[in-house]
Order: sequence, then C-alpha cells, then structure tokens
Amino acid sequence: MCGDVATVANRQGAWYVEKIETRKGILERTSPVGKRQVLAANIDLVVVVASIASPPLRRGFVDRALASAEWNHLPAALVFNKIDLRKTTEAADLTVLEKVYGEQAGYTVLKTSTVTGEGIDNFKNLIRGKTVALAGVSATGKTSLIQAIHPHLNLRIGAVNAKTTKGKHTTVSARLIPLENNTFLMDTPGLRAFSVDHIPKAELGYCFPEFEGAGRCRFRNCIHETEPGCAVLEAVENGTIDRERHLSYLKLLHEDNTF
Repeated sequence: MCGDVATVANRQGAWYVEKIETRKGILERTSPVGKRQVLAANIDLVVVVASIASPPLRRGFVDRALASAEWNHLPAALVFNKIDLRKTTEAADLTVLEKVYGEQAGYTVLKTSTVTGEGIDNFKNLIRGKTVALAGVSATGKTSLIQAIHPHLNLRIGAVNAKTTKGKHTTVSARLIPLENNTFLMDTPGLRAFSVDHIPKAELGYCFPEFEGAGRCRFRNCIHETEPGCAVLEAVENGTIDRERHLSYLKLLHEDNTF
C-alpha cells in the first residue's frame, strides 16, 4: 500500500518484503464491491482537492472524503482549485464554500489556481514537513498542483472530457512523491465514487465536525434526522449548519454502497 513502512531483504539479487509495519493514519473508502479499501497509509494530512468548475464541483464527494478522514482521526484540509474560472457561469460560489467548510466545519480552506499561481505558496506552506494524501475526482488538478510546486517532476496531466464534463484518468495508482523539507505527497487516482459504508451509521454524525458545535440533543442516541429536540436540526433551521451538508449526511445515513 502506498505509504507503507516495510522491512525488505535482498536474496540472490531479488528484493522481498519481510514485514509491513503497523499502519497509522489511513485513508480508506468502501469499494464498489462493498469491501473496505485502503487508499494510502501513514498519512499526516488529507487534502481534498475540488475544482470550482471544469469539472463542476461535487460537494457530495467532498463530504464523503472528509467524513472518511474524520472517522480515521486524520487532519483534513480543502483546496478549491481552478479559481481562475470563478467568473464562469458554472463556477461554485467561493464565499459560500469558505463559510460552510471554513467557518462552520472548521477546516483549513485554500483557494488555488495553477494557471495564475494564486494560492500556490499557501499550498506549499500547508504541506511542508508532512506526508500528505491528495484526494479528489479526476481532473480537479491534483497532479497540476504537484507540478506547480515542482515543475521538474514532469508529471502526466489529464483534461476534462467535453461531453461528460468528467476527468480522464491519468494517475492510475497511488504514488508517493518525495519533495524537499521532509515532505511527501501521495497522489491518489481520481475517483468516480467515494462510498463510506464502512463507517457505522451510529458514528456518522461524529464525522461532521459542525454537528458537535450545535449543542446537546434531547436524546443521547439522536441521529439528527427527525427527532424532537435535535440540536443539529435546530442549527440547520437557523443557518449555523449548512442545509446541503446536512443533506449529505442524511444521504450517507441511508445509502447502501451507492453514490
């Protein structure tokens, strides 16, 4: 697994893995066949990369990736990329995104463009000295961000399919890229789906940090759906929790390995 720490030995000119050390800081999802799939191991930080346009922002994917990081007690941050397209008609509202994910959910939110160079220095500072896994759908710009901070790497970069508005896969397997200052980047393949069925339904609420700040619900086993005296539902109504984030939570609560 990308990021594993292993003991290896050379026997008659061939290398063998003798032992894989205990993994910590793993990023995982539920695979399309319903099994837990580890994407990367021994991570210090998960950075979810999302484009505000081309391809269009998929907040459902963002919420799933963040929930997976939360359940594994992994620090997470958000990079909204391609902000050079913010004036296009399809672009997501950056002001809303900063409020929802930054102010309300408490994540570090960066805005970047590999075309204009905006936010690239902030991205460098965010990842410095850490082992970082980048997660996002195809063509959101994960590889382009790596290329922007280290042009000499000459990585293969894909484009958006004009008909489907979906990205073309260029990273087909997770890879560990060593940078300076003891920094390592894991570029994971662009994922079409990020199911989190491996998270117990009773624990999903803990994977949305803003829910905790809503206060105490009347019932200890409240799942924040229709229960009377639910502090989360009250926060949704008064606007301190984003309604779309709550809807993402409800979809995860009721889905059966679908996206």
